[in-house]
Parts: sequence; structure tokens; C-alpha cells
Amino acid sequence: MPEQQNDRRVLVNGEDLSFSTDRPPRRPNKYHPKTLDEARVILQPQLQQVINDIENISPELRAERVVIEAEVWANYLANSWFPQQLVKKLKLRPLGSRVVRDGVKITEVTGQSTSLSKSYLLSADAGGVADMIKLLHGASEPGLAKAAEELRQFNEIKVSRARERGTAAAGIQPFEAVLHPDPDESTVERRVRASAATLKKFTSLVESLGGAVSGDADVVDGLTFLSLKLPADAVEAVSEFNPLRSLTPAPVMEMFTDGANGDTAGEISLTHDVSGLPKVLVFDGGVDHTGHVFRDLVEATDLTGRGLMGGYALHGAAVTGAVLYGDVGSHGTFGQPAAHVAHYQVMPTPVPQDAAEYPWILAQIRDIVETTDAKIVNLSLGPKVPVDDDEPHRWTAVLDKIAYDRGILFVTAAGNNGNSTSPELGRVQVPGDMVNGLTVGACDSPDSSATWAATDYSASGPGRSGNRIQPAVVSYGGTPAQPFGRIRPDGSIVHDDHGTSYSTPLVTNLMARLSRELGGRADAPTLRALAVHLAELGEDHDQTRAGHGRLAGDAATLLSCDPNEATILYHGILGRTEVRAFPLPFPAAFPGGDIDLSWTVAYSTATDATEAGEYTNAGLEARFRPHRDKRTMAFDTDDGTTRSHVVNVRTDGTDIAARVREGWSLPSAAQSRPPKTTRRFEGDLRELGKWETIWHSTDRLRASSMDHPQIDINHLSREGGRITRDTEDIEFTLIVTMRSRSGKALYDLVLNEFDVLSPLPVVVPVTASVDVDTEVQ
Repeated sequence: MPEQQNDRRVLVNGEDLSFSTDRPPRRPNKYHPKTLDEARVILQPQLQQVINDIENISPELRAERVVIEAEVWANYLANSWFPQQLVKKLKLRPLGSRVVRDGVKITEVTGQSTSLSKSYLLSADAGGVADMIKLLHGASEPGLAKAAEELRQFNEIKVSRARERGTAAAGIQPFEAVLHPDPDESTVERRVRASAATLKKFTSLVESLGGAVSGDADVVDGLTFLSLKLPADAVEAVSEFNPLRSLTPAPVMEMFTDGANGDTAGEISLTHDVSGLPKVLVFDGGVDHTGHVFRDLVEATDLTGRGLMGGYALHGAAVTGAVLYGDVGSHGTFGQPAAHVAHYQVMPTPVPQDAAEYPWILAQIRDIVETTDAKIVNLSLGPKVPVDDDEPHRWTAVLDKIAYDRGILFVTAAGNNGNSTSPELGRVQVPGDMVNGLTVGACDSPDSSATWAATDYSASGPGRSGNRIQPAVVSYGGTPAQPFGRIRPDGSIVHDDHGTSYSTPLVTNLMARLSRELGGRADAPTLRALAVHLAELGEDHDQTRAGHGRLAGDAATLLSCDPNEATILYHGILGRTEVRAFPLPFPAAFPGGDIDLSWTVAYSTATDATEAGEYTNAGLEARFRPHRDKRTMAFDTDDGTTRSHVVNVRTDGTDIAARVREGWSLPSAAQSRPPKTTRRFEGDLRELGKWETIWHSTDRLRASSMDHPQIDINHLSREGGRITRDTEDIEFTLIVTMRSRSGKALYDLVLNEFDVLSPLPVVVPVTASVDVDTEVQ
């Protein structure tokens, strides 16, 4: 990076280059794997069985209407295929959906194959199911005919049963139950929480089996989360309750103990920059805020009423110290603090370590965060449970709502379960599966090391649908052989532990420093985009372990450019029907050579916990168009295939005219270049990441292949499994970096040619010296 890093700060105001553009026409695939006659053969016996099952369900195990599941062929995953007429004509009530990992897709070319799919959760009565059978035999009324056609989307229809997980332990065990939105009162437009009558029936069932419902419920998107105590052998019987969506063992909360293996000594002189520090919230094990290194920088609140306790407080101090000062244990010095910290002690809890413990902690976090003006929250704790594709967790659902509604960035630990015996158990832990948060894993080397890798203990991806690349980034968390240096309130540093608990506050520290540098531009999507965009790849980079890479370094340096590169920040706002072009400020007179290009898009979105596989309600489609004059002509052949041919509208006029006469079509939009990523998960492959809240792409192009390059972005929205139109504008951040591989000057050319861009202003510090002599162990 340049020696005078502030001379070439990242460029802002990129949105001033943007303009509205047209939405390109779509060429939909209209292939249907089954005819209505074929669907009748498959579905009629299933529907008759559903009617029989409904009649046999005890009134104490159901509402008036019954929850059924309808699995679609994977050909119909897109929200545009939502069976609108079927739902309307048969008065079905959509209650959400589930992921089907071993679904079936059928195409003309490849035939039948296993594919990710989904099943709709619907409430119906026996009459509605009988009407489905009638529809399978045809309908003359136009609306019913459309509903009949929609029936052929399904390959299996059955009465829904709760997803359950038992426990090997004997006796009374803590569980969490999740009830569907009310089957009777919910509508297509609104999902209503379980009724008092349903709750009474469920509570009576649990008590009759020797269990109890305890604590307050959380209601998210109509789902009701309940804490239970239940005999392990009663799980199957409780799972017969039809309005129950899932029943799982309640996770436990875990903190760390102190080992105390000190190794170095010295004196520390603290010089505090007291101006404009952002506020960061930390929820942890408590901290002695009167200690030398925390004085005047930390406010401590004990929400447990139990006072500071041993290893809990040492963990809390280590996390708070890392948020304030970064990796002091590796660097050996205390630099300027990054923030003012409000530390809330939530462990050990005043409630028993059972089903009530983790809901109590979540309630404390929710109550504080919903009333704060802070925009960054550090969570180095959470329930000890990995992400589950089938069901969003209570913590994830609640915190994603708060993050979106209040514009808050939750920086969360990925978990230390990466070396578990199975990939499922080794995935990122709750709430590290948030789609509106920033999840941090651990690597084995601090930022001064040229080589690094994710640690074995750091939890792995993929994350939840909507943010599949998890952890997003990694930072130094120590290893068993080289423990992390934990700060104590007196300023001593003890190398005695390791984990994502410590890599997480290092990233929080950097997010706070970036927030200060960015000033009014520091919203949550921008910080998330920067974290991903600025991360560095490791050797033999494993994205499932290391996400987008290691995030490390000084904030001011990270926001500076080399002479041969330019990074541009765009803040975009899009209406639901709008398509906007964001030009890349590539100089017309650039002398040539190869260009490395990277771009990152991030946004926050409303979420829907009832739609496990379609959790995000908003999406962005982005298309990179490198050359304004190149088009891809298309020709539909008689055998059902499509041929394509690339032309230049400025130089290939004769060829274009001849092809148009032959029936070729010429699009109005320039040719798009597919995004390049290091790896994609199945969610990305299905819809090219358009429902992912962070999207990062890298590419390499010849300068001669770029002429007025641009990225076109449009806004998508859905609700209840359906595509919607009348939704709020979406705000997002786009970051683009162009770099000349030959080292040719680029930054100054960009700045000179595009006068709407300007360097990010430099923060001028105001300092006050506070010298503290203290021993470093």
C-alpha cells in the first residue's frame, strides 16, 4: 500500500454516476415434468390418504383445520410458481415452507435427478382436500382450470408432522417447541400466532405426559417459540400435535474458563483519541470497568444480579479489550481505542441452565438493542447449536428482525465446533447464521503473518439460505499451541485460551474503526460489504472454512488505494420495478493491459422465519456488462435449443442485419458477463445468489474489452412464498475495485476523468494522553 496512505483514499459518491435503464426481457423455461393426467395417477391416492388421516386425528391434537405438506417438483422452486389460484379457490391457508434436500427435478435433456426442493405448509379441511381430487379430473371454469394446472407442480401431499429430535438422556429434559401460525385464523396476507385455544391444547398435552411449558414465548412471523420440560420418551407423542412445526432439545449456553499461562512483561502507555468514538454494545460475562485499560471507555451493567464471577468476567474482559484495542497480545502494544463500549453482563444467568436460560439471554439482548442508539453489537456467545436448514432458530429469527428494523450490525462468533465428527454438527452456530449479520471464524495467524489458514476448531459453512458463505470472514483467534493474548482489567496480557470468541471482537474493533473513518456513510450494509471486499484469501483457500478470507489490518490503510488501483463506494436505492445502471469509472484513455476487477454488493432485508428455504424477503439481481456495444443475439431452433452469437453493434451492422432477416433477435442491453466466485453452494447455483444479502465477485479482463462498463442492479421482493410488487425501496452498498496488473497508474486517471467522485475525507484525531504503567504477563 502507499506510504502516504491518506493521499489516495477510496472514492465515494459512485451513486452519482448511476442512471435508470431497462429491464432485459426474460426467456422463461415452460417445461412441465408431468401432465395433469400423470399428476392424477400420482396424487389421487395420496389425497385420499390425507382425507383418511384428517378424520383420524383426535380433536385434542389439531385445530379446526389441519396442516398438510405439499412437495413440489424442483422445476417449480421459483416464487413465480406459487399456486395462487389453487390457494384462492380451495381456501387453503399458506403457513410457510420447508426445505427438501432430496427433491426431484425432471428436464427434457437430463431426465430425472435429485435436487434441492421445497414443500408448502398449508392448512386445509377434508373438504378442501376432496376438492383437489375433483380438480385432478378437470374443471371447466377458467379459475378452477388454472388451479388444476397448478396441482401438477406437486409430487407428494401428506398430513404434516412435526420435525423432531430426541435426546439420549433419561428423565426430564429441556426442549424447544415451535408452533405453526394459527391454521384457522391465518390468511394468505397475514400469518397469525397460535391461538389461545391451540396453546391450551398443547400445554395440556405436554402436562399429561409429565412435562411443563415454561417461560415467555417469542412470536416471529406467526411462529410461536416455546420452552418446555419434557420426558425424553414423550417426544414422539408430543410430535403428534398437528399445529406443531418442530420439537428439538434446547441448546445450552457456554462460556470459557481461565488458564493463566503468562509469558511476557513490559510497560504500557495509553494515549486515548477521545473524539468521535462510536458506541459498541457487548453482551458477555461481565467486566471490571474500573481497571486501567477500561476506565472512561467502558460502561458495565450487570443484568444477572450475580456480580462478577471468575472465568465469566475474565472472558468478558478479554472480549471487551479486543473490541477496544484489537490484538494486543500479538502486537505487544495498546493503540488508540476503537470505541466506547457498553458491556452488559448476561452470564451466568439468574435462571437455571435449562430451556429457560437461552431465551432469557435473548430477551435481555432484544430489550437493550431495541432501545439503543448504538449501531454495532458484539456477540461472542450464543446457543450451542449449529445452523439448521430446515428451521430458523429463535435467536436467528429475532435478531435478524432487529438488525433490519434498526439498522444494527451484529458481529457474531461462528463457534468452536468446526472439528466435530460430522459436517452438520460442525457448521456455524446460532446466531452466526443471520443473514443481516457478520459472522466471524478464526484463523491461526495474526495479521502480521503472510501465511494463514482457518483453524480446525472454527465452525464451517455453508450458512443459512440468504447468506450461504459463512463464516463471512476470519480473524486471529489463537490456537492450542499459540493461545490468544487476553487483556485483563489491569492491563496484563495472558496467553491462555483460543476461539472464535476472540477473533470476533477483533473484527468488531475494525468495524468500529471503519465506522469512524466513514462517518455518515457507515451503515450496516456498507460495513458488511467492506468486511467481505477487503478480506484477503489464503493459500489453498477453503471457503467453507474461511469464508471470503482473513480480515485484518489498519482501517485507514484498508481505505487507501495503491497508485495502480481505485476502489469506489456506491450507495444505491432501488424501487421494486426499477433497474439502475452503476457505471464503473474506467478511464477511456487507459493504456491497456490486464485489469483485476472485484465487486461486492450488500444489503439488509426483512426475513420470514416460516419460509426455511426462502428466508430473505428482498433480493438483488446484478449483471456486469463490460462493453456497451456488445450484444448476444439469439435464435430458437426447431429442435427446442437456442443458439447465440456475439456481435458489436458499431462494427457488425451487415452481419446483424442478415441475422435479423433469418429470425435472430437482437437485445437492447449489452452482453452480460457471468459472475466469477471461488465457490457456490446449492442456494447460489439455483438463483445465482439473487436472494443472498452479500454477493462478492472477482474477475480479470483485458482493458481493451472494457468500454463504459457497468453493473445493472434490479430489486426483487417476495412474501409468503409469493413474488410481490408493492414493496418498500431497498438500500444497498456496492463496492468496486479496479486494479492494473501491469502497475500502470489508474487512481489519478479515474479521479481526473470522473469529477463527481472524491476521496473519502480524512478523520482528524483529537487526542488526550493517559499514561498507565502496568505489567504485561
